[in-house]
Amino acid sequence: LGQRIKTLRKARKLTLIEVAKKTGIDQATLSRIENGVMIGTLNSHMKIAEALGLNLPDLYEDVLDKIGKAKDRIVRQKLETFSHSSGAVAELLTSNILQKKMMPVLLKLKPKGRTKVEEYAPGAERFVYVVKGSVAAVIGKDEKKLSPGESLYFNASQLHHFTNPSKSECSFLSVMAPAFV
Repeated sequence: LGQRIKTLRKARKLTLIEVAKKTGIDQATLSRIENGVMIGTLNSHMKIAEALGLNLPDLYEDVLDKIGKAKDRIVRQKLETFSHSSGAVAELLTSNILQKKMMPVLLKLKPKGRTKVEEYAPGAERFVYVVKGSVAAVIGKDEKKLSPGESLYFNASQLHHFTNPSKSECSFLSVMAPAFV
């Protein structure tokens, strides 16, 4: 999808700065989406499609076909697992995410690893449940340490991220609602 967005943007002779102004999406975020570092949200995809003068299905043209034709299970697994250089791995726990109202993800953090800082649209909610190890949830200026079996439910429109303060890998379930904000 990122490559398609980049190709369409360049074909329309638009810069990242111009698309950022039209969409209200940070230029760095647009660059990450175009370079496949992140996938973005349904909301961001709708804004990008509008800025490029497309309907949302047209933005996904060819992308959905390529995913549908990928029969190799390993390829599908890679599309549903996202690794980050910060020691975080996110694995989607459902398929057809565009048809879902919530997004369940299993997050794994290497020792001293962390997720990127996130902030979603007003009304977004997040639930986390620690499966293994310990997790520090940093929400705004507050930090909450969670152990296995503990959970946290919070307003995901606040800046937040997760860290692993321990010397062993941790894993926790994260459920976002709505799925794309």
